[in-house]
Amino acid sequence: MSKDQPQVVVIAPEDVPIHIRKPDVPVLRFASSHEFEKWRKGSCARVEAAVRAALDDLSIDITACSPRTQEVLARLKERESVPSVKEMLATCSSRRSFYRSWTDDIGEAPAAFLDRVRLAHLRAAQLGTPYDSDAVR
Repeated sequence: MSKDQPQVVVIAPEDVPIHIRKPDVPVLRFASSHEFEKWRKGSCARVEAAVRAALDDLSIDITACSPRTQEVLARLKERESVPSVKEMLATCSSRRSFYRSWTDDIGEAPAAFLDRVRLAHLRAAQLGTPYDSDAVR
């Protein structure tokens, strides 16, 4: 599954048939909107794991990052859901300093990194949902 590949989220009981025209698109199915919201908000442990996976994808050792970037990543790991760039920037004292240290340490735009985290978060959810099937994987 690539970062640019579309994903389909279905909220429908298991007994409701669905048809996805493109068979190679990952499908994440929830039985109710409550179940979807529970997944969407995620858990801190899953977001932390997703951040670690994104850093691993980029071969980044967090201990080699600047203290400013380490602080931002630590706050990101503690969240219950993956924030927008705007939300992430809201916790920084200086936007310019954030971008400078982020670029030096991560080498990828914050939006692209957060997309990477969301994708890792989605993968974790797909593996953890009771509606897994061979077609989803």
